Amino acid sequence: MNYDINEKETSLDNMGDSLLDAMKQCIEDDRAGDATSIYNEWVIDGRDPMDGEFEFIFIPNCTLS
Repeated sequence: MNYDINEKETSLDNMGDSLLDAMKQCIEDDRAGDATSIYNEWVIDGRDPMDGEFEFIFIPNCTLS
């Protein structure tokens, strides 16, 4: 499956929003370690990948075949 630019941007926006919501919930639940782990899954070398020149690679979804 070929992804167009809008699908990629939407996927990245959804992922970022989901991780942010999860981090907020961890903080509310007093689970700072879990919040830090989620942060470390998204942030690269202290930089938000959406603010830099990072390339996300999309692979075909083989579960749909």
